[in-house]
Amino acid sequence: MTDKKCPYCEFDEFDIIDKNDFGAILPEQNPLSKGHSVIIPLRHISSFFDVTEKERKSLSTLLELARNELKLRHHPEGFHIAFNDGHVFDGEENSHFHIHIIPRYKDQPLKLDKRWGIVTDNE
Repeated sequence: MTDKKCPYCEFDEFDIIDKNDFGAILPEQNPLSKGHSVIIPLRHISSFFDVTEKERKSLSTLLELARNELKLRHHPEGFHIAFNDGHVFDGEENSHFHIHIIPRYKDQPLKLDKRWGIVTDNE
C-alpha cells in the first residue's frame, strides 16, 4: 500500500449500503451514473486472484444484493459490472481491489474514463 490512506480501508461506516463478514457495498466517490457503487473486500488486497473462496462468495452475494437494491431504487435498464486487476494505469491512486456496478439507463451512453484506461483529448 502507498503512503496515501486507502479510501476502501478507511471508509465511513455511515456510507455502507450493505455489508457481510468479508465485504461491503459502498457508493462510488466519482460515479459514472446514478447509483454507481463498488463492492469491496474488507481485507486490503490488490487482485481478484488474491481473494479467498469465502471472500469470492461473499463478494458475489454483495454484487447480487447491490444489483437488486439498485433495480428497486433507480430502475436501470441494465448494468455494467467490471474491475481492473493489478496496478496497470499510471497515476492510479487505489490498489484495493473493488468491483464496479454501474447502472445503465435508456438513452444514456456510458462514458468510461481514465480509471478504465480510456483517455480522450479532453482529459
